[in-house]
Amino acid sequence: MRHIRIAFLAVLVMIGLTTPAAFAGSPHFIKNATFAARSGDNLVVSFKEAGLESGSVETVKASALATAVFECVNGGNNVPSDPKKTTISSDVSASGQFSADKNGNIQGSLTINPPSAASVGFSCPPGQTATRTSVSYSRVSIEDLTSGAKLDINGTF
Repeated sequence: MRHIRIAFLAVLVMIGLTTPAAFAGSPHFIKNATFAARSGDNLVVSFKEAGLESGSVETVKASALATAVFECVNGGNNVPSDPKKTTISSDVSASGQFSADKNGNIQGSLTINPPSAASVGFSCPPGQTATRTSVSYSRVSIEDLTSGAKLDINGTF
């Protein structure tokens, strides 16, 4: 009987050492604590994720589709009567690493910057400057690349 108890305890110890992640919950973003908001031309995605292993380091990525309008502006800060103008859509993102607290939660924010004229290949004739005149964000999502948790954030910002 004593050998059976020892064997049973040994199995429990081995399970505990080999599967610590099994004791964490199911990683997921908390919907009412995860949102996006504009800050100037940037998009700030704030989030809370739960169900992680205490102390785990997670790589989180916020993504969006940015739609920007670029124009050429002359030296007098005027748009010429025959403006060179273009609208582009580009995938943009930001990522960072976050450590889970003792309860298995991470909370933070990531700032997505809009595309620049150079990054989308927009240029102007000599004497004019490529200027972004507007930007909006759609198809916003947040994803934990480590745990696999993902949440889409509805709306256009």
